[in-house]
Amino acid sequence: MSVQVWPYRRPIDRVRAEAWRSGDASGTPMPAALTSWDYATEVEMARVVDIDLLGFRKDCGLTTDAPLRLCVRYWPSTSLIRRTAFSEMLPGHVDHAALEVQIVADSSVLGGQLTVETLIELAANRPSGEPFVATRAGSILWMDQTRIHLEGGAGLLPIAPVSFREAGLPEGAAWYVSLDGTDWHQAAMGSLLVLLNEDHPTIKQALESTKDAASGMLWSMLEADIVTDLIGRAVDDEAFFEESPPEDPDADLTMAGLVRALIRTYLVRPAETVDQAAKRLRDERRRDPSRFRAQVHAALRFLQEVPR
Repeated sequence: MSVQVWPYRRPIDRVRAEAWRSGDASGTPMPAALTSWDYATEVEMARVVDIDLLGFRKDCGLTTDAPLRLCVRYWPSTSLIRRTAFSEMLPGHVDHAALEVQIVADSSVLGGQLTVETLIELAANRPSGEPFVATRAGSILWMDQTRIHLEGGAGLLPIAPVSFREAGLPEGAAWYVSLDGTDWHQAAMGSLLVLLNEDHPTIKQALESTKDAASGMLWSMLEADIVTDLIGRAVDDEAFFEESPPEDPDADLTMAGLVRALIRTYLVRPAETVDQAAKRLRDERRRDPSRFRAQVHAALRFLQEVPR
C-alpha cells in the first residue's frame, strides 16, 4: 500500500469534522447513494467542523496568526470539473474554531458520483523559516473526502424545455438531442443541448413534478437515450479515437472528454482502460447494435432505481 509523503508538516488529530448531513447540520446523515436524485434536484448538505487552531498551527510549524482558509469543493465523476462551494478564513490568535459548513451542489453540473472535499489550506504566501513548513499559498494542510452516488448522469447535460410546435420539430416527440456537428474537440457545453417538448403532456407533467414515479421513469429513459446516443455516435466515428481530453481539469470539457467520462463512469470493466472500453463498445455495436444498447442500459441500471 502506497503512503503519500507531504513535503511539509501537517496536523495530527486537530480537526474533528462531523459527518455530512442532508440540508443543515441538524438533518439526517447523508446517505452513500441518493436513489431519488434527478437532474432538477440540487444536493444540499452541511456539517460542523471543529478545529484546535492553536494545536493545528503548532503542528504545522506556523505562527498563531498564519492565514488559514477552510474550503469545500465538489466535482462529479462525469466531468471532474471542480467547483468551490464554501470558503471562509479561519481566525488568528485564537485557540479553536467551530464552523457550520453548508453547501449546495448545482444540479445542472452533476452526474455519476459526487465527490465532496473539505480542506484547510494556507491562504497566503509565508516567508521561508523552519524546514518542512508550508510557505506557499494553497498548500493543503488537512483534507477529507466523501463520495455520494447519484441516480443518473444526465445532469451534466444542458437541458431546455421548448415548444416543438414552434421550433419546427416533430410535435409528438418527447425530446431531441441536438449535437452541433461531430467535432470532438469542441466544448461539450456549447455543442450539446437536450430539448424537452413542453407541448408533450407527459413531459409537461414531469417538469412540474420531478418526484413521482412517472417522472422518475421518464428521466431514466431520457438518461439511457442520451448516453446510448452519445457513446454510439462517438464509437462510430474514427475521429473520436484521435481526440484526447484536456489535461487541465478546469479546462472546458470537450465532447470527447464527455463521452470518455460516461464510458469511465458506467462501462469500463475491471483492469480496462477507457480507450480499450471504447474500442470494445465499437466492435460490439458493429456486430450487434441491440446488444450494445442492452449493455448501456444494464450499466445505467435502467428502470431499476426509479422512485415508486
